[in-house]
Amino acid sequence: MTPAVRASLAVWMGATILLWPALFNGYPILYSDTSAFLLQSLAEMKAWDKPLVYGPWLSVLHLRETLWLPCLAQAVIVSYVLWMIRKTFARPSVLHHIAVCLVLGGLTATPWFVSLLMPDIFAPLTVLTLFLLAFCTRLTRTHTVLLVMIAALSIGVHLTHIVIAAGCLVVIAVMKSERLKLALLPLAIALAALVATNIVYFEKVAISPFGSVFMLARLATDGPAAEVLAQRCPAASWHMCHWKDTLPDDSDAFMWAGDGPVWSHPGGPIGLAPEASEIVLETLRHAPVAVLRSAIRNTWRQLFLVELGDTLHPDHLQLTVAQTLADYFPAAELEQFQSALQANDTLAAEASRLAKVQLVTMILGCLATLGLLIRALIVRDEQCAALVVMVLVGLCINAFATGALSKPHLRYQTRIAWLLVLVPLVVPLSRKKHDIGS
Repeated sequence: MTPAVRASLAVWMGATILLWPALFNGYPILYSDTSAFLLQSLAEMKAWDKPLVYGPWLSVLHLRETLWLPCLAQAVIVSYVLWMIRKTFARPSVLHHIAVCLVLGGLTATPWFVSLLMPDIFAPLTVLTLFLLAFCTRLTRTHTVLLVMIAALSIGVHLTHIVIAAGCLVVIAVMKSERLKLALLPLAIALAALVATNIVYFEKVAISPFGSVFMLARLATDGPAAEVLAQRCPAASWHMCHWKDTLPDDSDAFMWAGDGPVWSHPGGPIGLAPEASEIVLETLRHAPVAVLRSAIRNTWRQLFLVELGDTLHPDHLQLTVAQTLADYFPAAELEQFQSALQANDTLAAEASRLAKVQLVTMILGCLATLGLLIRALIVRDEQCAALVVMVLVGLCINAFATGALSKPHLRYQTRIAWLLVLVPLVVPLSRKKHDIGS
């Protein structure tokens, strides 16, 4: 068996293992926002709050036939990246790769996000692919091109991944990797794609033309922006002045309630964005300490919200995804979805049985990862140290980008925390000196 055949076999076997939650569910796991991503291409819907990347990617893969295809693609991509991570540290084997996928698949949240048709699985892939581009010395030209493409996709599918990528690139620069320019390439591609789509769809030269609305929701419900409204209204004549005494205490209610601050604006979130930018800047200028305190508090809270559950219920799926499947896909696809455990609200209960096991695995993985960092610093294993530091930075930056800039949710940190378990699985306990220096 040639190395290429062996690698392909391992990747496909690993992908099958990582797909087990979707197979168990009877259909890919969905979220209400999955419908919005699908409609970006199916109905050319201009989703103001979502980059135009993940939706078209889904469209290229599902072919208006089945959502199993993009789900399978996610599994193959994750399995491939895991194979390449192991290849960085030692000669990979089919059996070892299967073992890694079995541990991640049975004891962590990894397969649940592989099976979920949302951009979440690409957050940890952002960290791993940038590490490979910067520190793997065994990349062929083909693997380099593939990893650049995966990294660019991973960064572009969600705005928080840009922040994660920036944090990882700082680590790469500090560690003086000779491949910094190569690692910068996916970020440049992703940013160019985001700017180009915003020019075409919204006629705005921006990466996130309406991101200030999310920031306003966070600052208003946490308090700093509320103080600015109290001081500046009614003289400022902002739309938000009508809400200064009745602001919701939850940012989700602020953002999504039909009669709330955002959607009561005549222009909706798009119309509110210029005003939101002004209020956010005013808040940052007049209450920087309060803003910083709020960001730290939400980041800290998000950092420890690691638990499955908030993507496994059928909340709003009948009104969103089911309708999209009915309108654009074969009848058999809707039937599969309707018969799945998630659609019948039994999937979350089944997944909850793994909660304690996953928590214990996470704690052990964290301790082992920190131990590997200490060892790497002692023996000067730059590759191991780089992977651990990038994982730790990725976790912290992810908590900031989601908790401080949006709102702490269970799925946001759970999607990336499994990297703590991956590190001790792929880094050999004893590496030879020539391996460390390679």
